Parts: sequence; C-alpha cells; structure tokens
Amino acid sequence: MNETMSFPKPYWVLSEAEDTQTAFVVILVSMSANDVVVKSAQQLFDENNIDIDSINTLSDKQAIEFFISTTTQGAWQIFQKLLLLVSNADADVFVLPMAGRKKRLLICDMDSTIVQTETLDDIAASIGIGEQVSEITARAMRGELDFRKALDERVSLLKGVSETLFDEIAQEVQINFGANELINLAQKHGLRTVLVSGGFEPIVKVVAANLGFDHYVCNKAEIANGKLTGKVLEPIVGAESKLNVLKEEAKQSMFTLEQACTVGDGANDLPMLQAAGIGFAYKGKPLVRAGTPYQINSSNLTSILLVMGITVL
Repeated sequence: MNETMSFPKPYWVLSEAEDTQTAFVVILVSMSANDVVVKSAQQLFDENNIDIDSINTLSDKQAIEFFISTTTQGAWQIFQKLLLLVSNADADVFVLPMAGRKKRLLICDMDSTIVQTETLDDIAASIGIGEQVSEITARAMRGELDFRKALDERVSLLKGVSETLFDEIAQEVQINFGANELINLAQKHGLRTVLVSGGFEPIVKVVAANLGFDHYVCNKAEIANGKLTGKVLEPIVGAESKLNVLKEEAKQSMFTLEQACTVGDGANDLPMLQAAGIGFAYKGKPLVRAGTPYQINSSNLTSILLVMGITVL
C-alpha cells in the first residue's frame, strides 16, 4: 500500500534534518470489532519495517493501542496510510507522540458536534421555515457561504419570533452519544472545558450547564419586547472568534496551543482545529475532513478520551 492521503501536517512532524526516533501510540477504534482492519494495520507496520513494541486492548475490544517507535516523518506516513486503510471501514485511527499525549484544554463546538442538530435550524423548523434555513446553514458549514452573512440571513428570517422558543428548543435538544462522558472524564483528569458556538445563548448556556462545561462563548440575538428583532448582537462568534477563544483560553491558563484539543464539524471550526495540538473533525463536512487528519467518522466523542490516554469505562 503506497498511497497516502494529503492533510496539513500535525505540529509534531519534524524536518528530515531534525527528525529523531520517537515513541508513538496508534489508536484504532473499530466499532464493529473489525479484526480484518486490525490485521491490515499490523501488515502495514510490517511492510514499513516498524516494530510493534506492545499492544493494549481497550473498551470491550472496540479499541486497540499499538505502541511503536519510529521517526516523526515515518509516523506521519503511517498515519496517512492508516487513514486510507480505514476510509472504507467502520473504524477510526489516530496517531500521536506519547510525549504530550494528555492535553490540558478541551474546546468544543456545539451544533452537530456536542448536540445532534443545528439548533438554529430547529428553531426555524418549529415555525415552518426549516428547509429554507437549513439549506443556508448547510452551505455555510461546507464553507460555500460567508458565515457572518449566512448568520445574518438566517436570523433575519426569525424576526418577530418569541424568545420563549429558544427555551423550548433548549429543553428538547439531543446530546450526541459520548458527549456527557467526554466532558465528565475530561474534567476529572484536569482539563479545562469550553463550549464555543455560533448558536445562541439561551440554548448554549443550557447545554453547557447540563454537561458541566467550565465556560461557554456564543452569539446573542437582539430581543425587543420579548421578540427577536432579526439581528445578532456584536461581537459575532464565527471562525476567527473561535480561534481567538482557543488562543485566549490557552494564554490565560498558561497552556501552549499544543496542549489544547478542539473538536468541531463545520468550516467555521477549521481554524481552531488546525491551531490546536489535536483538532478533531467530528463527522465533519468535506472541507473540514480535508483539513485535519484527526477524524471521528465512525466512532463517537469518547474517542477523544482514548486519544488522550483517558480510560473510558
């Protein structure tokens, strides 16, 4: 297997002149306990003359860790080949150095990441314009529309809607599988957790409180006499501000960006995914999947814990 997939290089890939032998962990998460994928991965190690130092089975045999020693360039090549290997299998794969494996900051997008849907679309659907708004949302998340313009356009369509609708949606929103465990165990292991969203505060604050996030950052809709005016208050939370939240949180806590982990699905998440030590595309849009090698396409949010070496019960 000589093919590889092309992604931006992780921070840990050194130049050939600086490269050294390094301890790495390869985490293979196979939701169907796919022995064929495991054997194919082992064959790939053999073909590339990489010895497996040890193997550890996790989470009822749905995940397996391979501990290897190779150069950073070698690990990067293996990572890309493994991504190609699992692209047509019910599995996800992650490669990272053992040094610095545990992170100290976790920043999560909300819509279609921590929760199952786009909550602005849910609001629109409840008043009969769901299809119109969801089409704009989908194009924005794919990076086809400017996020700010798309947000303004969608919110303008909600002019006159009662603010109580936010509360109704907040009570009905469905959390993605693994989200509760992710935040609970991340905090137990000392990570600061932040929810950052292009969604609106009445919903975001409920999700943040229910899951126990340390902090949240989100948009605020202008409201007059209990109804939406169709405008969004400044500052707008979009791609640039999500990146700035990452940088500010790291700075205030005296963490490096390499000690941060981020997760999101849309184009407005990509800058913070690429700036963090590990940025996960969670069932990401094509542009996002192309922008990071760390991808959760088949498994669930608890894979983030496995990557950081945190035991999932």
